[in-house]
Amino acid sequence: MNDNKKTKIKTIKKPSSIVAAAAIMAVIASAAMILGIQTQMSQHALAQSNGSNGTTAASASAGNTTVTVNPSQSTNKEFWINTVHLDGATSLHAAVANPNSAQNIPTHPAENPPVNSTIPTGGGFRITLPNKVGAWDFRSFTFAPDQLVVNQGDKVTLHFIGVLGVHHLITVDGVGTFALLRGQIHTVSFIANNPGTIIFFCSIHLPNMVGQILVLPKSA
Repeated sequence: MNDNKKTKIKTIKKPSSIVAAAAIMAVIASAAMILGIQTQMSQHALAQSNGSNGTTAASASAGNTTVTVNPSQSTNKEFWINTVHLDGATSLHAAVANPNSAQNIPTHPAENPPVNSTIPTGGGFRITLPNKVGAWDFRSFTFAPDQLVVNQGDKVTLHFIGVLGVHHLITVDGVGTFALLRGQIHTVSFIANNPGTIIFFCSIHLPNMVGQILVLPKSA
């Protein structure tokens, strides 16, 4: 082979129309891919923010989700019952802080104790007369909770807790009577043999410090 001869290399050039078509197809494919991703994202976001009927996801979830709960079949029922009182603290003067109020926000209007009280006697309600700064209080004693439901044949255990009130004398019908001081817990247990209502009450704070145990009859 002669070194002086130059080897000619033929370069095959693609027609410009083919190159342009290939470029256009690549652009179209990329655009379709991007559009598909954006569409999927939009549909996913829409599904999260809207239910099938146009409600919000929270509403749809709350309205369409069903949870199955298996209630306890135990015949041993146990309750913790607090002795409490509700207080309506106020003052003779408008917008004056009441030292007897736990919240103690002086936004109430001026109030005077009723001249002719309509509250029943028995100790369950009490009006504390105004003190030197004009603060006074209306108190109502109660149990929390005061309504219980059991089934006939259940063994019922009641724990009475002396939270508020210096002294209580509590009776559970058919079970017994006992004293309860602040900071004490007294427990009674019994079998609810018969359907009906069992009353428990504090004889010192009648007529409102009363609770009921509803005993449901056995199913046929």
